[in-house]
Amino acid sequence: MTVDEEVVLGVVAALSVPLAPLDDAVAGLGRDAGLVAWWGSDVPVDGPVHPTDAGAVLLDVGDATMLRNRVTRQDLYRTGVSPLRRALAGLLLDELALAPTWAAEVVLTKADEARLTEWMRTRLRLTSVVHPDRKLLLTPVRDAMAPGLREDGETARAARDRFTAAAGPRPVRDPSVPFRRP
Repeated sequence: MTVDEEVVLGVVAALSVPLAPLDDAVAGLGRDAGLVAWWGSDVPVDGPVHPTDAGAVLLDVGDATMLRNRVTRQDLYRTGVSPLRRALAGLLLDELALAPTWAAEVVLTKADEARLTEWMRTRLRLTSVVHPDRKLLLTPVRDAMAPGLREDGETARAARDRFTAAAGPRPVRDPSVPFRRP
């Protein structure tokens, strides 16, 4: 199934509205399916500049089954489940003194997660659009908007690889020791 170009342009326009404070944007999210666009100011990423907020660049566009859950339980919460957070953590390892470690996957300690979240809350903004065809629209909208940390792009991939490498080699787990998240 192809996506109507007018629909894509409408979604791009909806994701390019003037930026509100992050907490206001998050408070407005519902349980609907749709797309989110993450914009950042003073971030180490090259990306398209927001059409009305010149200091903000587009970091990523993602889709969500439930917009509120995507943002609050992934992107602003845990590095282990958010490609955006892993990419940002990889870019900010030195600046935020992050120390990734192995659990079931590479994760951050609670203190490091809190530092990254605070960094995100002070520099990032969010726009969203409710749309039931989120999966179908994701690629054409990403292509049209060209985010700097596009999940499948080289910059994001290199940053996530740096994040993983910073944890060192994967340790061999002793099955007699119960698993505990750092």
